[in-house]
Amino acid sequence: MKTKYFFALIIAAPLAFTACNSEVPKEKAAAVASAAQQVYVPPGKLDDYYAFLSGGQSGGVFVYGIPSCRYIREIPIFEPRAGLGYANNLGTESYKRLRDSGPIWGDTHHPVLSQTDGKYDGKNLWINDKANGRVARVDLHTFDVAEIKRVPNIQGAHGLAAYLPSCKYVFVNGELEHDFEKNTTDPANYRSVIAFLDGQTLETKFEVSFVGNADIASSGKDGKYVFVTMYNTENGQSSEGMIERDRDAVGAIDVPLAEKLVAEGKATVINGVPVIDETKIPGVLTRIPVPKNPHGCNVTPDGKYVLASGKLSPTVTIIDAHTLKVVAEPEVGLGPLHSTFDNRGNVYTSLFVDSQIVKWNLEKAIKGDPSYLVDRVDVHYNVGHTKAAGADTSYPSGDWLISLNKLSKGMFLPVGPAMPESQELIDISGDKMKVVAAFPSPPEPHDAVMVSRQVLADKVAQTYQLPAKATKLGEEKVVRNGKKLEVFMTCIRSKFIPESFEVHQGDEVTIHLTNVETVRDMTHGLAIANHGINLACDPGQSQDATFTAGKPGTYWYYCTWFCSALHLEMRGRMLVKNDGEPVSDSLNPGAVPANVEPKASYE
Repeated sequence: MKTKYFFALIIAAPLAFTACNSEVPKEKAAAVASAAQQVYVPPGKLDDYYAFLSGGQSGGVFVYGIPSCRYIREIPIFEPRAGLGYANNLGTESYKRLRDSGPIWGDTHHPVLSQTDGKYDGKNLWINDKANGRVARVDLHTFDVAEIKRVPNIQGAHGLAAYLPSCKYVFVNGELEHDFEKNTTDPANYRSVIAFLDGQTLETKFEVSFVGNADIASSGKDGKYVFVTMYNTENGQSSEGMIERDRDAVGAIDVPLAEKLVAEGKATVINGVPVIDETKIPGVLTRIPVPKNPHGCNVTPDGKYVLASGKLSPTVTIIDAHTLKVVAEPEVGLGPLHSTFDNRGNVYTSLFVDSQIVKWNLEKAIKGDPSYLVDRVDVHYNVGHTKAAGADTSYPSGDWLISLNKLSKGMFLPVGPAMPESQELIDISGDKMKVVAAFPSPPEPHDAVMVSRQVLADKVAQTYQLPAKATKLGEEKVVRNGKKLEVFMTCIRSKFIPESFEVHQGDEVTIHLTNVETVRDMTHGLAIANHGINLACDPGQSQDATFTAGKPGTYWYYCTWFCSALHLEMRGRMLVKNDGEPVSDSLNPGAVPANVEPKASYE
């Protein structure tokens, strides 16, 4: 018997038993068993896709495996995560980067993957912080944050997209208008901006300002236009004032023209950034009228069209991405928010009010063929974003789609008044859509992106390459310079070197910890009792932490990641002496006397 059929029987048997005892029709039980088989990934086997879900007010990105829907890890970005040793220790690179960019919390919304030749290349993932006007770049070699930069002149950094086909920019919409030039409270001076950032350094290269709110972003595929949905073109300050007009717009920004204007010095430098005010320099921004308060903005895989979801209208507006003319406005259902694509010319639009995903055929809708609506499937409940595998590239996969629902209402075990967020996995490979799994997540995913594991197979690091600054085995030491002490420490199963060191009360202590393991998945940690320190150090990685030594006494440090049979014995002592009390050189190997200028030992 083949393995997959054996596992199918294991899954189907209890389902069939349940069906018999609860009088569930056999056909339904068979469908459930089939769905279970689709998402079952046996132990030791790998999922087909990585799914990256924005974490919303959790400040990070959640990584799930698809089709199993297994939660794999979080990538913390805009908030500290002590369990992962991220930005929770003074002196660490992650802490300094987060501190220097703004508050130590964030609101992540739209994950974006880098592309080459219209395909995901597995190099970078970008994510925005709506609350604090920041963008981060995650290096997918290590799944670590490589850059975080604050974007000048912006409030509500909402929609995020990569400029295609080159990805030389990522551009982010400043949804919340304000007077960033004169710093007044006069609404007549309010502007929103779209900022174009260098895709690697995240330095803001230029911005385009305008009246109204920019919502969701998407890029054309030929390096000409980028698109944003625009609401509140009235420049209203109340909800009533934002819906006075009958129509709003999709904005098309001519990027080569904007670059030319900046190069010619026609932009105004505001807070160090060239800003093109489209009300003063016409041509760079074209407004395409669409129904009121549009939301989703999605360019088709072939780059021919951009779709704007109505939100307050039951329609999706189809715009020619080259001529900027509206070619059709099909009705799809109540509360359309976002659209995504398969590889067969179909569009999948989320319907917030109907709590559905609707499947419709693009070309039939453009031709006015009344059979353009293909299928609908109920989701639970109030879906926001939806994303099919590879849909942002020129080559969608056409197999899986994630529905990111805002409410769950009884889908999962109750955990108090608030419920987990609900995500549903939908099989879109056939004519009819099938919901095959639901899974909870921490709060609060807004959008997702999926990439085949094959894209990352040879790119994800198994161990870190030791940096030049790393402490090597046999080179551990303690260096004292007055009231400052540096401990150059290594860790390996099941030992810290040094296993003890002495300091004086009030000393500024910096630990440079290097994990000298050479095999994958052998993370070590370093927690110091009563000093608020918890480092996580992956194989080959170096981490730093700086703190002030407390009251005299013995403070044990120990490994926080279970690593071996002698894990509990993997510990050491920080011995804090009274100020002026002598310290023992035998416990401080390589110590340099306080009156001797230490050699550069870490730079």
